[in-house]
Amino acid sequence: MDSAPAGAPVAIGGRLDPATVIGGYRHGTYPMPAATPADIEVNHALYEDAVESGATVVLDSPLPDPYALVWWSPDPRPVIPYGGLAKARSLMKLLRNRLTWTTTTNKDFARVLAECRRDRTPEWLTTELCECMITLNELGWAHSVEVWEHEELVGGAIGIGVGEVFVLDTCFHRRDNASKVALLDMEHRLAGTGVTLLDVEWDSERNQRLGAGPLPRGEFLATLARGSDPVPLAGGEEPVRRLGFLRTPG
Repeated sequence: MDSAPAGAPVAIGGRLDPATVIGGYRHGTYPMPAATPADIEVNHALYEDAVESGATVVLDSPLPDPYALVWWSPDPRPVIPYGGLAKARSLMKLLRNRLTWTTTTNKDFARVLAECRRDRTPEWLTTELCECMITLNELGWAHSVEVWEHEELVGGAIGIGVGEVFVLDTCFHRRDNASKVALLDMEHRLAGTGVTLLDVEWDSERNQRLGAGPLPRGEFLATLARGSDPVPLAGGEEPVRRLGFLRTPG
């Protein structure tokens, strides 16, 4: 895996069943299914050379076209050391003094997932992948954090934990800062689990603002290899005010 291509999927094809997806996460890969025939054609155009050269592996698959499902393992990997999620002073002040929101975990995983899927382009959260993630939640691998303004769901995040790595998979907001609050809450609830890295999967300006930096894939895979069990997330309803007193290490 460490010698796989950096700018192309490490594999195409395979399945989106829970065992295969968690197996992928355990080995540092994550699935990106194509939502439309046009998306499949784009994958052909972009990655056929990598497949023909053998750099991208073709997996046994029930799919009519293996290019309908690609698996990524970026090199370098954008990660945040546990505790290092960005904590802007303005947001911390807002949390301490103004926001009366509360948070919960795994109270409505399917609804958070649906909100993350809404209006998302490209539509990588396909129906099949969502069904798989709901099963992973039921099995204790995938978790949601919900942000509530009284009885209204205003934000949330989805994450999957394996050993020392917790993947911040996707999030949404219906109020300013609500997705940031969800991610902060998710990080805070991981205290004591042994998680050392938060994986944000894709490099982007937004993820860099969250505190993500590049880690060579080999080092990322070595961290993954130190544990393979699901990561629990502390439960209960909590006020967001408590998050306003967090500090970034150093």
